[in-house]
Amino acid sequence: MLPNLASAMAAITWHIYDNTQSLQGLVVLQAALTMIGNCCLALAAWNLVRRERLRT
Repeated sequence: MLPNLASAMAAITWHIYDNTQSLQGLVVLQAALTMIGNCCLALAAWNLVRRERLRT
């Protein structure tokens, strides 16, 4: 969940500085962190389901 938190901080920082074009790299960073965070959460959920199926 840490990549998603960092993604949120990047988005907030970009909006605090009034969507300045010089900070456009933050948008790319935010998108990358969101993708990484969502993939990690999906893998964690899949692992929980897999372990639960093995248990029963």
